[in-house]
Amino acid sequence: MLRSVHRRVRAFFEDPNSRTFVFVNDFLAFVTVISVLAIVLETIQSLHVYHPYFKVIEFTSVFVFSLEYLGRLWVAKSKRAYIFSFFGIIDLLAIIPTFLALANFTFLKTSRALRILRFLRMLRLAKMARVHGKAKDAHSLYRLNIQIYVVALGTALLLLGTLFFIFEGHHSYARDIPTSMFWTFKVILGGIPFEQPASMGGLGILIAAKFVSLILLGLLLGVMNTLTRKALIGSESDA
Repeated sequence: MLRSVHRRVRAFFEDPNSRTFVFVNDFLAFVTVISVLAIVLETIQSLHVYHPYFKVIEFTSVFVFSLEYLGRLWVAKSKRAYIFSFFGIIDLLAIIPTFLALANFTFLKTSRALRILRFLRMLRLAKMARVHGKAKDAHSLYRLNIQIYVVALGTALLLLGTLFFIFEGHHSYARDIPTSMFWTFKVILGGIPFEQPASMGGLGILIAAKFVSLILLGLLLGVMNTLTRKALIGSESDA
């Protein structure tokens, strides 16, 4: 009985041919996006009246992530390897900051920066979607490449925007995470005037954002190259 449950839980997380794999993957992606959105919105001064709802979202998402972490740990072939793997650490960081914030509210702003790291979970979900897409239709992988680019861009904006909010939050151009993300977007996009940071930490984020813009440009060129090759191959097959 226990072995059967173990096999079924492993299929939830690792078997792209399982009927529940797609549902579990999509559900975890939905919870991740909603929880990160709540973290971002709770920094907006005009939305402070909705903090009780944001807390409900936070504790509900942490409950889901905790169950997922325990489930993945249970079915892992090597528990040590999972715990110290990149995604294992990200899964743990998705839940630990909330408990740290409960223990000591003086870490609230820092814990918010750590909680935003849970968006990195989308990289694993994108990887799983790629595996699922390969099992179903190899010709649809170019769409998944676009998804990976969008996830990478969203992750960069969230992480750098949150860090910029921590360092420069006392200025109007970084008064909340959405405003800081917009500042980061202007830096990454290039060619748009932006406010110069006042702190060393903000200057570090500026340098990091310019470096990330080069990486994202490389990813975008890779996606465009994939699309171009697919279009040319399609044209040749039609001929």
